[in-house]
Amino acid sequence: MMEKCPVCGEGEGKPLRESHEDSGTTYRLHECALCNVQYWRPFKNPGATWYEHDDRYAGRNRDPLLEPTWKHRDVIAFLKPQTGAVLDVGCGTGNFLYYAREHGWKVRGIDFDADAIRAGETVFKLSGLEVSDMEEFRARHPGERFDLVTFFDVLEHLDNHREFMRGVRSLLKPNGHIAMSMPYGKHAKWLMRNDVPPRHLTRWSRSALGKFLEREGFDVVHMVRKTEGIRFIILKLRFRYGRLLSFGLVDKVKHSLRKEGTIEMKSKAEQAIRLTRALAILKDALVFGVPALLIWLVMLPSAKRYVTLFAIARRKVDTA
Repeated sequence: MMEKCPVCGEGEGKPLRESHEDSGTTYRLHECALCNVQYWRPFKNPGATWYEHDDRYAGRNRDPLLEPTWKHRDVIAFLKPQTGAVLDVGCGTGNFLYYAREHGWKVRGIDFDADAIRAGETVFKLSGLEVSDMEEFRARHPGERFDLVTFFDVLEHLDNHREFMRGVRSLLKPNGHIAMSMPYGKHAKWLMRNDVPPRHLTRWSRSALGKFLEREGFDVVHMVRKTEGIRFIILKLRFRYGRLLSFGLVDKVKHSLRKEGTIEMKSKAEQAIRLTRALAILKDALVFGVPALLIWLVMLPSAKRYVTLFAIARRKVDTA
């Protein structure tokens, strides 16, 4: 007998051929016949401690991304001229909230990563950030409601989707909006090597996400799948093969920055870092640009070139 889907709780999950091994645990991929979500078994989020020690997230906290992503810009532009109160669930270091605040929004953010919250408070000077999950935040602020709740790259980590969405609905004002993103489930696997458990537990298509949001009391008003383009492929090639051609110039200059004591010398070192980064980008373009272009052309007719799914939805008025 097939097990029920852990996302919708109703459909039966069909085992697929794909499996993944991590720390002695074998994960197997399934697909729900009813809601079309793909999910991994075992189906369990590894918890806050795991993420705090994961190199990908620890590095993000040490060197936060300063600029908003296209997803951040798109949601603010889509809702413009509307502003109001926004809660970012899984806010990370807060680059979206900083951007939203600059465009007139009143911002709040929660994340279970204490290091990320400290980085947001230090780097972006954000207030209203809390180390919290959804249920803790609702308990602390029972009357607070928002015009917009965002959760970028969150759904694929969850093991309690229905409970999570009930919490989101309860935090929204009538006709409030949500915005979210996640990896596009049909991507080329070599482009998204981290889209595996225990980090990610689900994979989403446009059909699966649309059904999920409809079932949870939302009307989709905008949905798009996106590729990151040739530059993204260059970065992937560089990550895989770049060490063979790296001279470590940026790291050497950064080391000199730490050694210099005067403001004047540090300023010169910072200029040198910018120059070496520009040279590194040029080198990447020269070495990996042609292979990346050829790969892009081969992938162009296929959905495998898409790596991100992004959606905005409005809460239905008759949902509690």
